[in-house]
Amino acid sequence: MATIIAGQPALSDGALHASGQITYDDVAAYMDSTRYLDLSRAAQQTRSKLPFARGSYWMEPVRPDVHVTGCDLEYLNEERVVGCYRPSLFVGMLSAGEHTGFVGSRSIASQRIGVPTLLGVGREVEITSAQRRGQICRMSGFHIGADFLRGLGDGGPVGSAGLARLLDDGFAFHEIEHSVALRILLSQLADNPYSGMLAQIYAESRILSALVELAEVLHDAGHNSIPALSRPHRDHAEQARLLLDARLADPPSVPELARTIGLNETDLRRSFKAAFGTTIIDYLRDRRLEIARMLVRQRVLSVATIAYRVGFASPANFATAYRRRFGRPPSQDF
Repeated sequence: MATIIAGQPALSDGALHASGQITYDDVAAYMDSTRYLDLSRAAQQTRSKLPFARGSYWMEPVRPDVHVTGCDLEYLNEERVVGCYRPSLFVGMLSAGEHTGFVGSRSIASQRIGVPTLLGVGREVEITSAQRRGQICRMSGFHIGADFLRGLGDGGPVGSAGLARLLDDGFAFHEIEHSVALRILLSQLADNPYSGMLAQIYAESRILSALVELAEVLHDAGHNSIPALSRPHRDHAEQARLLLDARLADPPSVPELARTIGLNETDLRRSFKAAFGTTIIDYLRDRRLEIARMLVRQRVLSVATIAYRVGFASPANFATAYRRRFGRPPSQDF
């Protein structure tokens, strides 16, 4: 059975933490209270009491109409479940797997690790799940209610009206490839190093900073038109990322990577940064640290063994990079 732990209400509606075997019944009532998603139709289905995924799902309020959320799930079946998405904005980023589904007839699939995605819905619309058995999805981000979002456009700074306009057409879905700042803020939100009230303050500061960054992106791009990377350049960047992921401990050099893909180094560097919002070197460092953190938390290998396994030259260098990235040394991150 799923374990549902309702946190002490920091605001009026408290927090949801679901783990283990998760059913739609587990999350439907809480989601309804947040005004982002109505899963009552899912909860009325005969299979709603059976687990649809295992792992964890959480949502926590940081202020009225603003919630931080995330999941680390493996789906257990391919059943299609229909719900209702309410007027709101979601900004999130995958760290593993993929996200699939439809809002109305439009796909909201995301398979690009480390690329922020934005979903804005201006009116109630049907949402349908589209997961596969065995599919994983590790994603984190935040929800903003429509009233809060529209309030930003009333006499706000330059660009803030563009946030509200995301809801005007009823539907907006974008991959935000060019904002390094937004990627960093979402990564920091996912790796909140604090607990209690400090965690809430930290999350709120990252979300508000992300909204400012998003407003600037929209303004610079002509309000609600976000520039996209061409398909060939995106494919080259994805190929480079896969090659790096396969050889984290002994990665190819940039010249070797460029030769393998069939690009010159300059074009590869530009395409990679446009696609993932970071340089090849920074991506490699961050990815090594993400894998290292998973190994650290398994408590099987020593810190030194993990450091060498993911490609660091020494445990000391690893510990320094780890603390800078996650806010605590690996020896304390259990």
